[in-house]
Amino acid sequence: MPGICCLAGEVPDQDRRLQSMAESMKHEDWHLVDRYRASSCGIARVHLRIFNPEPQPIFNEDRSRLIFFDGKIYDYEDERKNLQRQGHIFNFTNNDAEFCLHLYEELGKDFVKQLNGTFAIAIYDIKQQKLLVVNDRYGLRPLYYAVDGTRVLIASEVKAMLQIEPKSKLNDEAIADWFFFGKLLGNKTFFKNVNILPPASILEYSDGKLHIEKYWDFEFDETTNISDDELAEGLASSFRKSVARRLTGNHRYGLALSGGLDSRAIAAAMDDNASQVKAFTFGVKGCDEVRIAHIVAEKLGMKHHIVELNPDELPPHFKDVVYLSDGMDYIGISFLPIVYEEYRKHIDVLFHGLEGDVLLGEYFLDSNLLQARSEEEIVQALYHSACTFPENMRLNLLKPAYYSRIKDMPLNSLKSELQQTRGNQPGNRATHFAIRSVIWRTDLMGCVIGRNKVEEAYPFFDNDFVDWLQRIPPTLRLNYRVYRLFLKKLSPSLAGVTRQLTGVPADAPLFLTKAGVYYHHGKAALKPLIYRLSAGNIYIRNTFGYISLNELFLVNKTWRKAIQDIIADEFSLSREYLNIDYVKQLLAEHGKILPPWQITSQQRFTANYSTPLSFIAAFELFLRLFVK
Repeated sequence: MPGICCLAGEVPDQDRRLQSMAESMKHEDWHLVDRYRASSCGIARVHLRIFNPEPQPIFNEDRSRLIFFDGKIYDYEDERKNLQRQGHIFNFTNNDAEFCLHLYEELGKDFVKQLNGTFAIAIYDIKQQKLLVVNDRYGLRPLYYAVDGTRVLIASEVKAMLQIEPKSKLNDEAIADWFFFGKLLGNKTFFKNVNILPPASILEYSDGKLHIEKYWDFEFDETTNISDDELAEGLASSFRKSVARRLTGNHRYGLALSGGLDSRAIAAAMDDNASQVKAFTFGVKGCDEVRIAHIVAEKLGMKHHIVELNPDELPPHFKDVVYLSDGMDYIGISFLPIVYEEYRKHIDVLFHGLEGDVLLGEYFLDSNLLQARSEEEIVQALYHSACTFPENMRLNLLKPAYYSRIKDMPLNSLKSELQQTRGNQPGNRATHFAIRSVIWRTDLMGCVIGRNKVEEAYPFFDNDFVDWLQRIPPTLRLNYRVYRLFLKKLSPSLAGVTRQLTGVPADAPLFLTKAGVYYHHGKAALKPLIYRLSAGNIYIRNTFGYISLNELFLVNKTWRKAIQDIIADEFSLSREYLNIDYVKQLLAEHGKILPPWQITSQQRFTANYSTPLSFIAAFELFLRLFVK
C-alpha cells in the first residue's frame, strides 16, 4: 500500500535500507517514491500522485523541520489563513503536508487534534534529531513499528520492516487469533517484534527512546435525552457535510455502490453532485448486488459501471491479496485486484462506505448482549459471535501439541481488547470492540489493497459525524432502527429501494425485514442440497451477494484445484501447525448432506467449510511468501 516508511537511530547502510523499504511498498511501476536521509533518520513516501502530488519532504521556512504526509485532511482554510497572518509562508495552494507542518510549529504535537481526515504523518526536527509520527483518529492508514535496541522502524506495510529484520519470529498469539477469529486482535501482527500503531497515536523517537501516547478515543454519550428524530436529523445533516467535504478537489470521483445501505447513504448524501460521480458495482452475472445498485444509480442519474466477476480469473490473485495485506486478509477477497484495476481506468478517488453498518447498525449486538449483567457475560457473548472456527474444528485442525500451547491465547486476547473499549453499557462496548476488531483489523485490509490503485474517501469516519454517532443508544442500533431513520432523512425514495441482505425495502417493517433474511438464507442453503440430491446434475446459481464462496468450493473446478494445490501440497509449510489430513477432509466433505443433529445456523442442510478453508489457504500462502 502506498504510505510512508521511516528508520531512525543506528542503522548501518541507511540509504540502501531505506530504499529497500520503500521499494517493497511500491507495487506498481507507476507508483512514485520520495525519499529523505539525514545522519540518524531516513523517511520515504510511496504515493499515487493524487492527493498532495507535490514532491516531499516539505520543509519549514528555515529548513530546520520537514514533513512526509500520506492521506487527506479537510476543512482547514480558515486555520491556514490564520497561520499566514502569523507569518508562515505557504508555497503551495492546497497542500495538506505544508499546512500540517506549520500548524505543528504553532501547536506542537497537539496539532494532530485539529485534523479531520485520514492520514499518516512523519515530522523530523533536524536540529534536535527528533522524529514524530502520528496517525488519524481511526487508524485508517495503518502504520506498523518495531523497536530494536538503538533503532526504530516504522512503515505502512509489515513487509517493509522485514527488509531490515528478515528473520523476525512468528507470533503464536497472532496465529491463535487467526485460527479462532479469522482476524488478529489488538496491536499484534504475525511477527513478534512488529506491532500496529494504535489509532489516534503520537509516536516520538529521540535519543534512542520511544514514547507513544493516545490523543483521542471514543466517548459514548450514555446520558443523552435527544429524541430519535433529532438524532436522525443530526446524523443526516453531519453526513451530508462529510460527503461534501470529500467531494472537493479536482479529481475524478467514483462510488463503490452495492445493494446494501452504506454506499446508498453516500449516494443519497451527494444530492445534486451524484450525477457527476461514477457508480461501480462488481459481482457475478445476475447477482442481487448489481440489480439493486442499478436501481439506485438510475434514481440518482449516476453513470453505472458494472464489473462482472469471472470466478475462474480469481485464483491467480490469491497470492496478491495475501501479500498486499501482509497475510492479514483471506483469499475470499481475491477479486479486489481485478475490481480496483477497473476503477483506476475511470477515477482517481473512490467513495467507500467502509463499515457504516458497524457504526450505525448492530454488528455483534443482540438482545442477550444488551442485557449482559457482568463482564464475563459480555466476554462470552463476543467470543461466541467473533469465532470463525468452531471449537470441534479447531481441535481437529490444529496439531495437539500446538493447540495445547495456544488454546487459551484467543480468549485472553479478546479480554485484553475488551478492556480497551469505552463506555459502561454493554452495547456500546460491543460496538467499540467491533470498530477495533472488525473495521480496523479486518475490513480495512481490503481498502489497503485497493489503495494501490486509487485513493479512497470514507465519509462515515468524519469527526463531526462520529460525534453524532457516539450519541446513539445501543437499543437504537439494534435491528438497524437508527440506520433506517437516518436513511429516510437522507432520501425517502432510496429508503424504499430493496436492500440486498433482506430482499425487502430498507424502510420495511421489522417483521418483514427479519422474514426476508430468513427467506434469503434458507433459499441459499437449499441450492447446494438440491445439487447433492441430484448427484451434481442440478445446480441453481446463488445470486445472493456479489459472489458465493460456498458455491465456488462446491462446483467450480478451477477453485477446487487451486485450493487443493495450496493446502494439500506435500511440502506445505503449515504442516508444522495444522493436521493436513483433516484439512483435506474438510475440502472433500464440503457440501455433503448433513444429518439433522449436525444442522446449525451456520451449517444448513449441507456442510459449508468455504470460509475456514479460505483462511487456511491464506495462512499457507502467508508462510510461503513471508517465512519460507
